[in-house]
Amino acid sequence: ISQLLPVIVAALHTSRGIVAIEQPELHIHPAWQVVLGDLFLEQAKNKNVLYLLETHSEHLVLRIMRRMRETFTDTLPPGAPGATPEDVTLLYVEANDGRTLVRNMPLNEAGELVKAWPGGFFEERLSELF
Repeated sequence: ISQLLPVIVAALHTSRGIVAIEQPELHIHPAWQVVLGDLFLEQAKNKNVLYLLETHSEHLVLRIMRRMRETFTDTLPPGAPGATPEDVTLLYVEANDGRTLVRNMPLNEAGELVKAWPGGFFEERLSELF
């Protein structure tokens, strides 16, 4: 509760501007991490708020990608927030020889990455599956 409550309050009670949240998924079950993805999408659309989220959550990112795919294929569940490439910017930040590199990871209309994930991203999932 102590981790989730400030995130929800910030999302629901900010009416304009930028909301920056570091690891909103911290200590939250994956089933609720995807709900946060929907909450951020909905509030960004309805209240014109820009969310700057620093996350390590595959679940959060996959939910946003799913909503983009559902918007594109017109299969969005009733009441679910839609998303397009204009709504989402995915940036990958990494250390490289003492510098910080920021890579834009564009998503297409179907919520798919236009470029391959950088090395090390979601690799644990693949190694666990296979």
